[in-house]
Amino acid sequence: MEMEEFYASVGEILMYCQCIEHDIKRIYAFLIDGGFEKNMIRIEEERWTLGQVVHELHDFDQTLDKPFFTPNDYALLNDIVRIRNYYAHQVYLSFCYLTDENDFERSFSSECRRVSADKESLSVLYEVVEDTRVKLLSNDPLARY
Repeated sequence: MEMEEFYASVGEILMYCQCIEHDIKRIYAFLIDGGFEKNMIRIEEERWTLGQVVHELHDFDQTLDKPFFTPNDYALLNDIVRIRNYYAHQVYLSFCYLTDENDFERSFSSECRRVSADKESLSVLYEVVEDTRVKLLSNDPLARY
């Protein structure tokens, strides 16, 4: 992987994380009692973290005959905060300050493998979450986005 592709992939990973968080909060606000708009205001005012919303959504989802998300989806949803923080604060530090060319190449190659794997798994989750949001919220003009 070339550096330019690496830059683009890290940006794509961060986009997936942001969009997934946005959609998960909307899905949860739509599903629980109280009305979408009021629930969104509550989530925003109380500054619910993605972890809180995922936990609550998981508990709600498990009461359904056909849950929206699989156990694997929830495992990755629970990892998103760690993944997002890694790419926002750490990924470049793994290799940027290395002065030895071999160390740099080894570390950069390792990060490239990690970026590729995370980008792929988040891409799949992003599609699942987005499809769920669109399916659930498409008939509610307040909840559409």
